[in-house]
Amino acid sequence: MSESEKMYLNILKRIEGIIHQDQLSAGDKLPSERELAERLQAGRSSVREALRALELLDLIETRKGEGTFIKQAGSHRLAEILAGFFLKDQQARQDVTETRRIIEVEAVRLGCLRATEEQLSYLCHLIEESQQSWSGGELPVEQDYLFHKTLVECSQNKLMLNMWRPLVEYSKIALRESLAREGRAVHSIEEHRQIYEALSQRNEITTADRLERHLKNSRF
Repeated sequence: MSESEKMYLNILKRIEGIIHQDQLSAGDKLPSERELAERLQAGRSSVREALRALELLDLIETRKGEGTFIKQAGSHRLAEILAGFFLKDQQARQDVTETRRIIEVEAVRLGCLRATEEQLSYLCHLIEESQQSWSGGELPVEQDYLFHKTLVECSQNKLMLNMWRPLVEYSKIALRESLAREGRAVHSIEEHRQIYEALSQRNEITTADRLERHLKNSRF
């Protein structure tokens, strides 16, 4: 496990510790991002990413103007078990990568039939945002994540999305490391553009082939 992965998992565990320490339960408000960073002695960006992970797993929710609140525990608790397993075991990493590929490829096949014009427009927007982030000296990690999430959403199959989401959320560290490889961000953005073009033309075979090649090149 890399140092960045250890830090990420450690912050998640320590946030859970604060929840227990403060005796918080479903419906209660979490400390602010600033307060969490101070109590954990961690950077606010690291805390923000950990909170983002918990929110995407449906464990917390952010209410505009009010703060962040704990949600009722449910089926997404399985994702926490998966997270610990994924981060510690090499075979588990391979299993997650393989399962992600299966879900995404089948999702874009369906997406060629079901994607809305709004979703296609959003994919195009994310590609442009990725280019702007990279030109500004930042890795387009969030845009990359949202691009793949939208690809799965194009299937209009909520079960696929619920299966995909925890698999990829806990591989964000790997995503960042992949994009940080020399020249990879530029190639990744171009591969996204090619996937988008094939999907917008409703070409199932080409879209699936381009996505498979992109996932292979990403080396998750």
